[in-house]
Amino acid sequence: MRFSMEKYPHSIWRCILLATLAAPLSAFALVGGAGVAPNTTGSPWSGVGSLSVGGSTFTGTLIAPGYVLTAAHVTAGADISSISFQVNAGTSYAIAASQVFVNPGYTGNASGNVAGDPSVHADLAIIKLASVVSADVPVYSLYTGNLQSKDLTFVSFAGSVATKKTGENRADVLFSDAAGIKQTYLFDYDGPDLATNRIGANIAVNGTLGANREASLVSGDSGSSAFIKVGGQWQLAGINTFEAMFSAGPTISGQYGTGGGGIVLSSYSSWINSVVATPVPEPETWLMFLVGLGLLGGLRGRKELAPTTPQGANDA
Repeated sequence: MRFSMEKYPHSIWRCILLATLAAPLSAFALVGGAGVAPNTTGSPWSGVGSLSVGGSTFTGTLIAPGYVLTAAHVTAGADISSISFQVNAGTSYAIAASQVFVNPGYTGNASGNVAGDPSVHADLAIIKLASVVSADVPVYSLYTGNLQSKDLTFVSFAGSVATKKTGENRADVLFSDAAGIKQTYLFDYDGPDLATNRIGANIAVNGTLGANREASLVSGDSGSSAFIKVGGQWQLAGINTFEAMFSAGPTISGQYGTGGGGIVLSSYSSWINSVVATPVPEPETWLMFLVGLGLLGGLRGRKELAPTTPQGANDA
């Protein structure tokens, strides 16, 4: 039986820190997993591309031919001219951003969360591209089911415009808001035995998914994708936004016994669909939007957000 928020007291979460994954590594991140995925037209992940923001490289996922979904904290405060999306699907080309929509519920901190939830909610941004991608590049629909205990497949570019990695983990815990709406998911990074299990009882079902499957997030994985396969089709279930560390240790990124998580997209489907269907604002509206981004500036690159104890979790 997997760990659930209903079964365990909120006091458990006082031993977790969350920090954004915004500081990219010099090489691709995503520890463990299946390794490097090919950049081919036939790849199921060719609709996931590298996202350049102010000279740093993150991940973005196509949710419509001209729209990319990523984490808000990697775009907040960035100059629109510094943002571009790199398509790697047989051929490779970059498309400039023309507009950025940050979810209106994003605060950059954990204010207003229910007791015991240290995660940052609504950490989502949609980038409108200056032109649409070619028809042979897939776009992804949103997964609308329950993520609890589901296997998630991650796809990430981190610090690289051409190299993407894949891996898997389970959604161990779902955090809700005060209204009971699922907001973020959390998972632990299990090693070859149960010594590094951090969530749930030390039984086999709570252990690793196995070599070449189990993966976790480290700095630079912000905006990376979390997919679920439904009826033979990959659906986008989450956007990875934070790295987690637990009181039992370790406190070094990417080691067994750490973890991570991200945003439950089914709870934001109405906002996502409204943005994709929204026409480009008038020039005066766009200027007001840029002012709004300036007010959100300063989060990108920040390592720790609202720590609750000396041990904890970091944003990816």
